Amino acid sequence: MLISVALAAEKAGRGLKIQVPSLWGYTLKVVFALVVVLAILFIFAYILKKVRAGVSPFTRQKRIQVLELVPVVGNLGIAVVKVGRRLFLVGVSESNISLIAEIDEKDLQEETFDRVLEENL
Repeated sequence: MLISVALAAEKAGRGLKIQVPSLWGYTLKVVFALVVVLAILFIFAYILKKVRAGVSPFTRQKRIQVLELVPVVGNLGIAVVKVGRRLFLVGVSESNISLIAEIDEKDLQEETFDRVLEENL
């Protein structure tokens, strides 16, 4: 329709010119918009992944950590819990958590012959 109007106007001598936008310009705008939207999606996915893992810059660092949990029988277990710089050995059941002992960090280190020899000499 527009082409026929332009041709008719040209034949009439009016000199009406219609500028047709560049297809490459539209293509570049669409590709750029797509890249921006995908970048925003990836940023949100990265932040969500970090928040779910608990390593978000928006959350505080945890002061209580369960270093190891060993199941004993059924729902009973023994756990090593770190609170600040102190380590505790606790018994865990469905309805109760009880302190067994406070332990030193060197108690958790693996004993090797070299280290035992150094401590005893």
